[in-house]
Amino acid sequence: MSNPVESKAVSVTFFEDRAEVTRRAGTPVGEGRHWVRVAGPTIYLDDRSVQARVARGSARVLAARVVRQLRHIPRENDARLEELRQRLEKLQGREQEIQRNQNRSGQRRAQVDGMLNSVVSNLAAVPDFSKVGADAWQAALEALLKEDEQEFERGMALMFDYEDARRDSTNIRGQLQFGAGTSALFECFIEVQLESATADDVELEVVYRTPCALWRPEHLATLHADAKNPAAGEVVITSWGTVWQRTSEDWMDVAVRFSTARPAQIAEPPLVADDYLQRRKKTAEEKKKVVVEVREETIADTGGARQAPQMPGVDDGGVPLEFAPKGRFDIPSNGQPTRVEIGSTRMAASVARVLMPERTALVHLKARATWPGPHPLLAGPLRVARGSSLVGRARTGFVGAGESFDIGFGADDGLRCKRNVYEEREQAAITGTQTIKRTVTLYLSNLAGEARAAELTERVPVSEIEGLEIKLTDAAGWQPDPKDGYLKRQVSVQPRANDSLIFKYEIKAARNVQLPF
Repeated sequence: MSNPVESKAVSVTFFEDRAEVTRRAGTPVGEGRHWVRVAGPTIYLDDRSVQARVARGSARVLAARVVRQLRHIPRENDARLEELRQRLEKLQGREQEIQRNQNRSGQRRAQVDGMLNSVVSNLAAVPDFSKVGADAWQAALEALLKEDEQEFERGMALMFDYEDARRDSTNIRGQLQFGAGTSALFECFIEVQLESATADDVELEVVYRTPCALWRPEHLATLHADAKNPAAGEVVITSWGTVWQRTSEDWMDVAVRFSTARPAQIAEPPLVADDYLQRRKKTAEEKKKVVVEVREETIADTGGARQAPQMPGVDDGGVPLEFAPKGRFDIPSNGQPTRVEIGSTRMAASVARVLMPERTALVHLKARATWPGPHPLLAGPLRVARGSSLVGRARTGFVGAGESFDIGFGADDGLRCKRNVYEEREQAAITGTQTIKRTVTLYLSNLAGEARAAELTERVPVSEIEGLEIKLTDAAGWQPDPKDGYLKRQVSVQPRANDSLIFKYEIKAARNVQLPF
């Protein structure tokens, strides 16, 4: 077996839970059959996915296999180890020199201390200190005290220098001990058997799949308002493929593709089991009462019928898609997100302020557009911006080609609403009929210096059982939808002005109906 041939990744296709890598390597081959060992693939690759072919040359591929091996290699090279040894020798020499200086300093300080003791004893024996040259004795004493202080400071400095030198030498000894050892290196090679009729230079191409790599779509929606028409604008959606990989391969200057196919998914029929249904008669107590429950129902339309999972698969609507960004990119193996722009789409949009007082008192800016295609808009995180200002983060669901969808672009602080519900309850004395009368009042305030228009959406409950009747008693100016229970209205509030809206509805239930409110 010849020495391994280095290879380079030229293209990577990302799936939702793995990646397919294409590598190329050039090597000369002689006449006959030969095994060529290609270096560079990750040890995590799927052996069953390996494919090999000759991209250039007259040889042909007979077989391909994956070989993994474990080697023990020195942690540091000889030059680095020699450098560490020389530094350690210098530090050891410095330690010895500092110790010699410490000994000399200690001896000198002992001499000074002896002379100080002698001077003090002699002075104590003099009966009249003023008659024996007081100035000379005082000068000598001060000189000895000064020298003693200097030797003390010198000794302290030498002690600190010695501790620094010992700390540095201990650190280098640890580096030497670590560098002189070996570490385990796991390597993976793809061995390709070639057959050639003549000696030739060939270029091999190997393809394999590996885990520890994935991608997810991410989008930025930017709203450009029309200065002449507040109800119109343009939405620009820029899409990225955000990739993560920790395969131990650094893919530099590679062509990138993003696929929604699931190559590892195996089609299996679902398990079939018997589903038993049983019925029973109501008890006498149950026949006396009708229990009403409140259920929140999502009204599906072309913009929001699909529910994307919170955590991350790639929703492609059931049709595998592939995106090929232009250019070449660097995808390092560091586990950090790398964003690759897929493309940008511009579309006309209708812009409106929407208010749902039952859910929030804030007015939101909404744009409705039609996705032009040709490929769908994939579900994923969405950043929203007005012009050059980022206003928030959201999520978008799957949007097919030609499908209308809504995007919210944050709150409009200029227009606010307060909602008040007044309720009256009564029960007929003879029949026992329950009646609930509700009056909903909306107070609107425009804090801006210009008129603000908004689309209001309210709702009333919808009955699905007998014995419970709900009807509007006062909905002047509203557009009711009796099927879904929505009330809609267009409203315009003048600058720095207030307005109020009202609607009423009535709930009637028989005596035996147990209401949830």
